[in-house]
Amino acid sequence: MHQPMMEALAAGELRPLREWLAGLQVETERLVVLPQWDVHPVPDHPPRGRRSVDRTEAAAAEILRQWEKAAIAPGGVPFLLLFVLTAVEAEWNISYDFEPLWETLEAAARCLRERGARLDASDQLSGRAVVALMESVAAQIQAENAMVTGQLDAQEAALNAAVVKAGEAGELARQAASGHPDLSHYLLVRIAEIDDVCGVAVARAVRGVQEFLATGEPLDQAIAQIEVAEAGAHVTDYGYLSELRAHRLALLSLAERKDDQWLRVEHGKIVYLYPFAVRGVPPEEVLDAVATQSAYWALGGTRPVSVNSSLNLDDVWNGSDAFKRRYGGALVELPDVLISSSDGCLLERVRAEIRFSRLGNHYVRFSREIADAGPAVLYAATLRAAPEYGSTRVAFSGGSAQWRRLSELSLDLAEDVCERLGDAEGRAGSRALASPGMFHVVVAVNAATTTRGPAGETRQEVHTAAGLQGVMGAQLLTNPVTHLIGSIAEWARYTPTSDLTTTMTGLTGEQIVRTSNTTAIIAPGMADFTHNSRGHIVEFVASLDGLFTGWSLELVDHYQRVEAFRARVDTAERDQRGSSQALRALAHELDAERVRLNDFATSVRSTITFIRSPSLVSSPVVADVLRRVLDGSTFHQRVAELNAMIEEVAKDQLGTSIAKLARQREEQETQEEERREGRQRAKLEVFLAVIAAAGVSGVVQVLQAGFFQSRDAAMWAAGSVSAIFIAALGLGYLFWPRGRR
Repeated sequence: MHQPMMEALAAGELRPLREWLAGLQVETERLVVLPQWDVHPVPDHPPRGRRSVDRTEAAAAEILRQWEKAAIAPGGVPFLLLFVLTAVEAEWNISYDFEPLWETLEAAARCLRERGARLDASDQLSGRAVVALMESVAAQIQAENAMVTGQLDAQEAALNAAVVKAGEAGELARQAASGHPDLSHYLLVRIAEIDDVCGVAVARAVRGVQEFLATGEPLDQAIAQIEVAEAGAHVTDYGYLSELRAHRLALLSLAERKDDQWLRVEHGKIVYLYPFAVRGVPPEEVLDAVATQSAYWALGGTRPVSVNSSLNLDDVWNGSDAFKRRYGGALVELPDVLISSSDGCLLERVRAEIRFSRLGNHYVRFSREIADAGPAVLYAATLRAAPEYGSTRVAFSGGSAQWRRLSELSLDLAEDVCERLGDAEGRAGSRALASPGMFHVVVAVNAATTTRGPAGETRQEVHTAAGLQGVMGAQLLTNPVTHLIGSIAEWARYTPTSDLTTTMTGLTGEQIVRTSNTTAIIAPGMADFTHNSRGHIVEFVASLDGLFTGWSLELVDHYQRVEAFRARVDTAERDQRGSSQALRALAHELDAERVRLNDFATSVRSTITFIRSPSLVSSPVVADVLRRVLDGSTFHQRVAELNAMIEEVAKDQLGTSIAKLARQREEQETQEEERREGRQRAKLEVFLAVIAAAGVSGVVQVLQAGFFQSRDAAMWAAGSVSAIFIAALGLGYLFWPRGRR
């Protein structure tokens, strides 16, 4: 009965199942959005960055609303649950936000527990089989979360749990075969794939990698089991096959280099930076508020441990700028942050602080020491900065608020800072300009050794950065933090061709290697305090992303205001009744905006020049290192893009508006001048007509009286007439229309 629908679903086509449910009036579109990370059916969703509220209740309520419609048909509820499972798996393919997936699956299981007893026996068994498969998928998602967070032991445990739940689903599906044979067959095929992929192959591969890294145990058996699963008949889904292949290739990369030299970081430091800009409050006022009031601020649900009116920079930053400018600021130290697994196991403890700059390049900073770390440990540590990092428990020591990732905590801290600044300065419009993906990881290697294989007992000291050429694990220092992880120990396949080549070289064999979101300071022969100088340079350059973000948004404000002016100019152009006085007022506003844009451009270019200037620091050697780090970053590209945007707004947008407004003013003033001249001409014509009427008769009378009385009277009459003509000419000249400049 349902065989075509199940065959289509097995081939990846969901439409027949969706149409069948729609025939029962099930609103499938409301079910599809339940596991989606960017759709929030829960009202009053908290701001970005905060731990989202548990949506299990809302998802369960929605599933129950559709449940009643599906329950009228035999098999309706099991197929409804299967549709929910398919929607979750589709979202799982594109999202690292696992909570909505788990919450939707749990909501479906809760609905079956509450309403399952009302179903007939066949639907109960089939529904329980689907829910058991859901629980197996939830465990698989947990396994991926453990892989993304670098917890191999937790990954293996989750995979084993997935196999157990798959076994339960298989037994229930066999029992339900008499009532719903097509659904039962589909479930059994899916469960067999999970058994082979999770139970036999991947779980064993995870165990093999753990043993290989700990003792050097060969990976041959783990690789062979994955090859058997790939070649077997059970796994037909291409998605599963691609995962098996990715795992196999990662294990082969490890096995091929089992006798090579492997990196061991004896001592170092890792720093996670999250730049942000404060909109609406100038940097000087930010520093004043931080210095005087931040000790009492609530940031991330906690209070600062200390407030320092300095960034604790070494004196190399005391430059020789002609305008007496220098880089500096203030910092707010917060309690330590604890990063734990979902079961409460502590993964990492990091120091937390917020650094404020007088240039405006503020950033949230987390840091920790590294000791005796191999490549796998270093890899897991670098991943923790990314917004795609798996779901964990992130909380301040002694605090109750929780986040899933450091990136989310950093966003909340930046937003809390802006809220406090707005309260302090009375500016409701202040807000943070940041994004989860705007992060940078700094890895400083202070001391390093190499061992033969991953677990070699003899360690050879590394004297310079060049000593890491070709060492297994060194590729972690030359590759960025990835946003996608698709296999166990994926770092083993990172390309080694760029090992320590794109670098900024120092004086004692150290090298600074920069990627799109990481910087490695490899200086095993340097004292710790000299490392700090290099670290400050690297952090300074990385934090400039926040500064450019603030500038770009400020320029967007200018652009929007100019666009509003253009609309008003267009309206004035269409409205012929507008006066030149109104156009002059609009021109004054437009001129003021041009002045603001010019001031902004001048300030931006002055700051950029200062950043580029050798006078920013006191040492020519440090200035050269800073220049090299800037060259290796996107700084020059960002500067060029910003200048192009300024020119576009100033010339194309603002210039066009000013030219159009000037033309309109000229046309409007010409029209007003013509109207004014017409009125003057009309007055003159009336005046002259009156003069003419009265003057002609008067002249005739004067002449008659003079010429017929005496010679003197005639002379007087002629003089009077001449005076009248002269007066008329004078009045004509006085009232004659003249043009205005």
